[in-house]
Amino acid sequence: MSNAAYEGASDVALLDAVRMGDQGAYGTLFRRHAGPARQIAGQWLQGPAEQHELVAEAFATVLAAIRGGSGPRDNVRAYLLVTMRHLAIRWRRHRDQVDLYGTVPETSELLHDTAARSEDVVQRLWNLDMAWSAFRSLPPRWRMVLWRTEVESSSPTDIAPMLGITPNGVAALAMRAREGLRQAYLQVQVPSTNNPACQRTRHHMGTWVRGGLPRQRAQPIAEHVTRCADCGAVASHLAEANRELRPSRHSGAKSFTP
Repeated sequence: MSNAAYEGASDVALLDAVRMGDQGAYGTLFRRHAGPARQIAGQWLQGPAEQHELVAEAFATVLAAIRGGSGPRDNVRAYLLVTMRHLAIRWRRHRDQVDLYGTVPETSELLHDTAARSEDVVQRLWNLDMAWSAFRSLPPRWRMVLWRTEVESSSPTDIAPMLGITPNGVAALAMRAREGLRQAYLQVQVPSTNNPACQRTRHHMGTWVRGGLPRQRAQPIAEHVTRCADCGAVASHLAEANRELRPSRHSGAKSFTP
């Protein structure tokens, strides 16, 4: 593909070319989206060096996801910015840990960390892909308010005119959308089944594990999980994943614990 063809191609065409092994296509995507990405990075990180590093690592992560058979199929900028946010949060947590403990790892610890790094990358790509799938499963209004507040750091006052509601309404909508995303993140981890009884249980298992179902709908799921070994194993896995998420704010809600 010529340089002119690269520049004139759509993101979808370039992503397809990357999947076929065309490195030049990914270079075009980088030039096309790196500038806006750095502007967003400037909202999260102070130093230009960190901002450039965040964008570079995010692009590398997205490329690894594409080569692994997942990654974006169309909206590459949206996927890229979500990746950047995950990385920025991870960096912040790591920096806080270093600041708190102030310890220097031994050489053996560094060697162990290097050996485990590839496994950590695979896990991060898996979690990112699930988070992206969960986000895309949400209603458009929820996706919009999450994108504006979490990625673009817009205030409820800025978003209110777009939605035709008050800033307090935006804040309430954002809170519901965040909880919906957590439930969806768990739900995308639920494996499919051909058993009709298990299908009914698993259809709302992410919400149930988060304590988001009313009692009359939650009770049959709880009873089925105690009888079905397969669904019990799924529920235990989701409960473990749920421990990494912020607790639910549902009034009186109680999350499932195996």
